[in-house]
Amino acid sequence: MIRAFDERRKLPLQLTAVLLALLLCLPLTACAERTGDSSEGGTYTPRQELTMGCLIGEEYFYFKDELFSAAGELEDMGVISGFDIHAGYETTQDVWNTLADSRSAGETNYTFLKDKFYNYDVMGEDEIQAMLSEDGIDLMLVFGTAAGKLLTANADVISYDYMVFGATDPISSGIVAGPTERYNDHSYAQVDTRRITRQIEGAYELFAFHDIGVVYEDNDAAYSYSGIGQLEAAAVEHGFTIHTRHVAESAGEEDDERYYRELKAAYDDLQDEIDALYITTATIDSSMLPWLLADLHRAGVITIAESSESQVEMGALMHISLADSTEDGQFLGHVLAEYASGKPVTEIGQVFEFTPKIYYNRETIEITGAKLPLEMYLAADTIYPIEEAR
Repeated sequence: MIRAFDERRKLPLQLTAVLLALLLCLPLTACAERTGDSSEGGTYTPRQELTMGCLIGEEYFYFKDELFSAAGELEDMGVISGFDIHAGYETTQDVWNTLADSRSAGETNYTFLKDKFYNYDVMGEDEIQAMLSEDGIDLMLVFGTAAGKLLTANADVISYDYMVFGATDPISSGIVAGPTERYNDHSYAQVDTRRITRQIEGAYELFAFHDIGVVYEDNDAAYSYSGIGQLEAAAVEHGFTIHTRHVAESAGEEDDERYYRELKAAYDDLQDEIDALYITTATIDSSMLPWLLADLHRAGVITIAESSESQVEMGALMHISLADSTEDGQFLGHVLAEYASGKPVTEIGQVFEFTPKIYYNRETIEITGAKLPLEMYLAADTIYPIEEAR
């Protein structure tokens, strides 16, 4: 049965103005200060050599794109040369290998060790222990929540500094204690304290949902990277109810059929309880969304994609971007330059809030019966499907 949308879903003009400020204005100041809360002043001796390794939690396009952006930023800053920004890179390791072949052009010799690239997802226990015992690097660049948690759990025994990027919520996952707090003098993590909150509050201001559904794997890691803590905090503040189901994520291609069948069943089970669905950062192939979401949309359920614009392109109603790999990579490049200047890792600012973008799917809006004021269409960065110019 199609749900009737009440008047609260027709956004008043003053609320539209507030949301536009939230989405378009406030982050610009934060974006201008790429190193966030970093301490000013102080005299440092530039490092003659900066030797680095890289650890990823798994192969993920965002890590590749962020590292690529960082390499481009280092080129633009004139501290390295020879990185090919026009080559096609399939994996994060491809980018790392090209960085390893680049040349330093400033006071510090940047050394990206080709044989010190690690993928936690495919490492055995002996390989993990060897990496933790590594004494031939100054700094490990770490991408992802799982990889960050691994090094934090062993921070007291490793000899090198480490910096974690690409973790959805490094505070709730225990990688760092707070925006300006570290686990110890070796540790660092990029922090955006409003990463999930911006998305949830923006969606709530638009649609004023009463009951939101969420499906994620029943473990602490998924709770963290799916932003459930922030969702719960927003529910307390705004008074909406969260309806939860749990599905174990796919263990690989051979497990996909089971995973999508159970995910679809969970969505169907939630349908009569909710007026909105939060599609978390689980491993969902965007091409599966038309099938997964069709019944929900026909029932008038708003669908909010947490992870990517591509999910809106494939049918989710809206997405407010959590992060931007280009801006995150530029931030990473500046952080590396600060570290190379001799600044201790404990004095480099962790906070960085990027400029969010908003995406809608026009066809899904029509199917669900959702109402959006003209101002919010004009504020959108992209509306799918994209019509060819006539």
